Amino acid sequence: MTYGAALLLAFAAFAAIAASMDRHGDQFGMKTQALSSGRILWWRAGGFVLLGVSLLKCLQHWNTSIAIAAWLGLLTFAAMALGLVLTYAPHKARQLACCTAALGALLWLVPPL
Repeated sequence: MTYGAALLLAFAAFAAIAASMDRHGDQFGMKTQALSSGRILWWRAGGFVLLGVSLLKCLQHWNTSIAIAAWLGLLTFAAMALGLVLTYAPHKARQLACCTAALGALLWLVPPL
């Protein structure tokens, strides 16, 4: 469950950070030019908070060195998955990001085995 929660939260985090960018905002159905700078900062801050929660889940399960190494690996998979989604199914990216955030939060509550 640790891998899944951390991976799903990292995916949602990268999606939130990408949604705040001019380049990817349109793919998420957002008009980033129309968003105020405050909202863009909130999206980015939310993404970084989700990355921190993802790291926290890894730290709960492993010791520090293993947790950071595993987290960096999970970040790689999450970034690659988001890149594939934005390339081949950008219209589904927003829905998928919301689903991964919700499922990741549910899995985060499950205690490690």
